[in-house]
Amino acid sequence: MRNDERIENALKEIYVRTVERNEEFPELDGETLSELQKKEYIDGKTLTEKGHERAKKIIRLHRLAERLLHDVLRASDREVESSACRFEHVISEEVEEAICTLLGHPSICPHGREIPRGECCLRGEEEVKSLVVRLTSLSPGEHGEIKYISGDESTIKKLISLGILPGKRIRVMRVYPAYLIQLGNSQIAIDEKIAESIHVMRV
Repeated sequence: MRNDERIENALKEIYVRTVERNEEFPELDGETLSELQKKEYIDGKTLTEKGHERAKKIIRLHRLAERLLHDVLRASDREVESSACRFEHVISEEVEEAICTLLGHPSICPHGREIPRGECCLRGEEEVKSLVVRLTSLSPGEHGEIKYISGDESTIKKLISLGILPGKRIRVMRVYPAYLIQLGNSQIAIDEKIAESIHVMRV
């Protein structure tokens, strides 16, 4: 493993543990700690602003790679994780933005963890047509395969209770006065807010 990959992996581990999970600073070897301090990524056992931003970038690249591998390339769970760990170290900024736009600026990875927002998300970049879109982008008669669902806890629970889950294929029957979708042999009516929480790939 190259030295910069080792440092990036350490930053990722620090961020996940201390920021996302609110756990203690991970145990790292002395050489890695020294290098992190030398690069001004940590101050003691705390990420500096520079370290925080760099760690977020690495995690964003990793989770975007996971979405690409899972949603588009349909890789196995094992392949998704191992390949994403390699991709995060080699994806350029241009490729990162293209992938994010292609996927419709996803907010969560296949495991439900947040994907940090990038500049392209803030700009609402649409120069590359997104493969994964909100259900509200589909017209009556169009079909889609659900790739992921988003929203607050109550929204996600409602979608799960209705059987609206990743991997399921749905058809939009109508969009007014409420969205009516065909799911298997059932037709389900949902409001626009709920429909916006369903992310699909046209099929």
